[in-house]
Amino acid sequence: MSHYDLITGREALAAAAAGLSASSIIALDTEASSFHRYREKVCLVQISTRERTFLIDPLAVPDLAPLAALLADTAMEVVIHDADYDLRILAKYHGIRVENVFDTLVAAELLNEPEIGLASLLLKYQGIKVDKKFQKADWSKRPLPSDMLAYAAGDTSHLIALRDVLKEKLIAKERWGWAEEEFALLTDAPFNLPADEEPGFLKLKTAKTLKPHQLAILREVHGLREQLAERMDRAPFMVIGNDTLVGLALDPPTSLQAFAQRKGVGEKLLQRHGREFMAAVQRGLDLPKEQWPHAPRGKRWPRDPDYDERLKRLKQVRDRLTAAYDLRLGIVASNQMLSEIARTLPGDVQALAALPGIRSYQVRHFGEELLKAM
Repeated sequence: MSHYDLITGREALAAAAAGLSASSIIALDTEASSFHRYREKVCLVQISTRERTFLIDPLAVPDLAPLAALLADTAMEVVIHDADYDLRILAKYHGIRVENVFDTLVAAELLNEPEIGLASLLLKYQGIKVDKKFQKADWSKRPLPSDMLAYAAGDTSHLIALRDVLKEKLIAKERWGWAEEEFALLTDAPFNLPADEEPGFLKLKTAKTLKPHQLAILREVHGLREQLAERMDRAPFMVIGNDTLVGLALDPPTSLQAFAQRKGVGEKLLQRHGREFMAAVQRGLDLPKEQWPHAPRGKRWPRDPDYDERLKRLKQVRDRLTAAYDLRLGIVASNQMLSEIARTLPGDVQALAALPGIRSYQVRHFGEELLKAM
């Protein structure tokens, strides 16, 4: 059972932040409502030092300014496992920027750990068995029961000790500089989001393989699902699943009875919203051809008869380097990066280093070998 202090007031948060500022390292995690609710929000923030754990309730204390100041301090190292999501929701909903991150998942990837989940790493290095029973719980409900709070506290209470082990291993393998480069990129990521984000219906798996007339139906049924989910404040997949939506677009039902036969259409959905979904399907079918949506095309490249052969050679070199250094494939270079190299033909290490997304440690350690492949 993890011990913790639960913070539900402004004064308590200010006092905790003041006390935490004396530390040079803290662990951080968040629990959000996105799995259950349409309106995503941060429902709990867990902070641990080496000795104490605090659980901050943002639903009771919406103004997290004292915490924001703590996390923005470049002298405060903040340990997170799989930081990307936590950093994004803290930035999106509370304007919080975490300046000095140590991501234990990224560290595990750079060390080529066979299992990079937090539970696996804690079991391997600290002999701690993590119970995952509240992993998909509804953290927006109040009051939170004591066993859920104790579970949340356990997410950060052992994280700094895990960081110590992983950092030591990174230094021993001369990969600490690699980790620092990756960690620095995490800080900026939540503030560098694309301005022209594509519509939600195009983000569904396989959506971009659909024909325009099918996308017209998908857009309508997806739009209806969003309206219903927002009205009920439920996660969209709980209203009707993504696969079922795509199925309606691929093979539109011709009657309410046919809709009822679809996998993922329950009795409650049929009774309450069956006619609405049939009307949405019909709107998509009736849409004039000139109004059909189109999936964006990938970048068009001039025909290059040697491209495939270059890419093949680059992959062979990448695979050899991966084995020699005991690394994951993407740490040497992702498939997308290899494709970019094969297309743009950088002539030297400086040109290679100028490619968007490439890391300086990749250029330094693997650049010459990759260039030779061309």
